[in-house]
Amino acid sequence: MSRKHKKHEEHENHERWLVSYADFITLLFAFFVVMYATSSANEEKQKQFEDSIKMELRLSGGGGNTNRTAIEETMLELKMPLGSFPAKGGSGEAQDYVERSLNKSMGSDEKKNSIQDVYSDAVGVRIALAASTFFPAGSAKLKMSALGALDKVAEVLKSNNKRVIVEGHTDDTPIEGSIYPSNWELAAGRSSAVIRYFVKYHSIDAKRFISLSYGDQKPIVPNDTEEHRSMNRRIEVFIITDDKKAEI
Repeated sequence: MSRKHKKHEEHENHERWLVSYADFITLLFAFFVVMYATSSANEEKQKQFEDSIKMELRLSGGGGNTNRTAIEETMLELKMPLGSFPAKGGSGEAQDYVERSLNKSMGSDEKKNSIQDVYSDAVGVRIALAASTFFPAGSAKLKMSALGALDKVAEVLKSNNKRVIVEGHTDDTPIEGSIYPSNWELAAGRSSAVIRYFVKYHSIDAKRFISLSYGDQKPIVPNDTEEHRSMNRRIEVFIITDDKKAEI
């Protein structure tokens, strides 16, 4: 009598989840490898860019005596977005914006020749323009060669709606053979010429501007050398950040 053999029941594999889990871990590992590789490539490119900038600064500074502070500030400006003119806050924040804006828009030589200084006080921030760069001696007619720099100052003014005082300053050299009777009129003509340019060619609201002439009455250094007299010949574009503290 033959016996019927019972079929062995197939055992269910309770470890199949390990296959899916292993696939998931593999994909996750591959994802992080790709992310790391991409990040490393970007860092390498950024490092190469920074090294090239440092090399240019080192070459322009002459030899190996590089000003580390200047490099760090330049790299910070390259990485930092310009943002917008601070609607609120003190004049210090406004000065920072103005300096970064001019540094981004101007070449080093252009800025050195046209901008004497950027500084602030409790009332606002001042952009001191070198009058010798913008005007011929004894004249209030703007030089064509300086209009590019003036355009970049205008862009700073267009970034806000603050009041602006444009001050004319001269040295103490008496006017000779000029249509202007004295340094008062010369300084007034120069400050007015700058305002006219901003209004006519950049469509900045004329109501924002005030023109002032100080002649030779507010020197920043003694008029004892030609270098000092050149520093005193300036046009100051004064952006008012606190109307309550302004005298005008």
